[in-house]
Amino acid sequence: MGKLNGKCAIVTGGGSGIGRACVLRLAQEGARVMVGDIRTELAEETAKMVRASGGVASFVHCDVASEADVEAMTDKTIKELGGPDILVAAAGTSTRGGIHELSLADWEHVVRVNLTGQFLCARAALRHMINHGGGNIITIGSISSVVIGAGGSAASYKASKGGVLQLTRAIAVEYAHKGVRANCVCPGAVATNLGKHSREESVKWTSVLKDDARAYKFDVPIARRADPMEIANVVAFLASDESSFMTGSAVMADGGYTAI
Repeated sequence: MGKLNGKCAIVTGGGSGIGRACVLRLAQEGARVMVGDIRTELAEETAKMVRASGGVASFVHCDVASEADVEAMTDKTIKELGGPDILVAAAGTSTRGGIHELSLADWEHVVRVNLTGQFLCARAALRHMINHGGGNIITIGSISSVVIGAGGSAASYKASKGGVLQLTRAIAVEYAHKGVRANCVCPGAVATNLGKHSREESVKWTSVLKDDARAYKFDVPIARRADPMEIANVVAFLASDESSFMTGSAVMADGGYTAI
């Protein structure tokens, strides 16, 4: 333990799922963590879990689709925790439905959260990192960053996650000389609340769905879904100096899905 002693991290989507696991894992390694989430009560709960274990954490309401929220989160991190040295951009959402039925509003919402949100968070973090000796940006992509998969729907999710990988590569190339590394973790099926949270948001969807979408086939060599902490372990490795020669990578954590 202690690979991240003295470091400060921001984790978006830190209230649950992969984001919460990343907060706990980075804190275990000694990082001070700002937990950002649109569900403030979950962010607070995560921060309390860190502090109960002897770590240092704060929380903030943050809708990553809001430029003002992202800037406020970054400013609070600098003032309270003295960072960020690490950004883990884990916040995300999805809708469902085929392209022919997808409304423009639903498409734009998913892209705004999943892709523009990561851009806003990275931009705010970079402005600090390039003036303080560098840093480490870890985006959470998906198997959808590199493949479409059999069946399914939600083209907005897939397109946005493809964009996340390319954004990450752009950061890696553009800021390597500034001491900034950027890598994209691409999980497969993970046991999280993404589906539940998306269903909660479905009251805001404007798409009118009539066709039944074909179900995804998650037949993978490791025949199960990942625990969020298994993804967080990869993130912690990328956040540490143990991955010092890695940047611009798509790191698959998919149980072998993309190997088939």
